[in-house]
Formats: sequence, structure tokens, C-alpha cells
Amino acid sequence: MADMKLEGMENLLNEIEKLGKTGSRIENKALREAGDVVKEAIQKETPIRSGKLKESITVSRVKNKDGAKQVEVGPDKDVFYSRFVEFGTVKMKANPFMARGYEVSKENAMETIEKKLKEGLGL
Repeated sequence: MADMKLEGMENLLNEIEKLGKTGSRIENKALREAGDVVKEAIQKETPIRSGKLKESITVSRVKNKDGAKQVEVGPDKDVFYSRFVEFGTVKMKANPFMARGYEVSKENAMETIEKKLKEGLGL
């Protein structure tokens, strides 16, 4: 999965903390929408044979990990062969569709987070 870090948003995050529960909901919504941006980009990069791999790309619910909120974007565990496509095998060349999708969308995802946080706070 991909990790993103936003810089220069300390004041915005402090305002969210002050809002408590409402701030948490705003933050969760921003993360989910940014996850959708990444999901769409990964789906555009996904090779299509049967379409099952492309359809399996999902955005997880918001999770807390090491004190930070996050969403995970990627194929369901049912589509076990996704790792073979992404990283390759001895007999198959790698096709890093996840990495390409993430790289294409990371700036847009960060802008989405910033936009949704500001909208939620009325800024």
C-alpha cells in the first residue's frame, strides 16, 4: 500500500482537533475521498484480462495505525495473483500498475485532502 505525508497543514489539523468528533468526521471523509482518487488512478493502470483485478481495487475504511489515520487502496485479498502482476515472477515480467497509479495520483489526492478539510472547516 502507499503512504502519503502532507506538510504545512499543522494549523489546519489543529483546528480539526479542536472540533472533536466533527473534526474526526471531516478528516475521515477527506481520507476516503483521497482514497477514491488513488483508486481511480490505479484502476486506469490495471491490466485487463478478465476484468476481475480491476474490479477488485477497493478503498478500506479509515483505520488508525500508530496514531495516524489512514486508508488502504488496493486489490481484495481474493485476487491473490495481484502481487504476481505487480512484482512479477520468475516466468513473468513485473507490471507495477499499483505503483504507477499511486505516482500519477498522489498530488491530486493530497489536494483533495486539503480541499475537503478546508470545506469541512468552512475555510
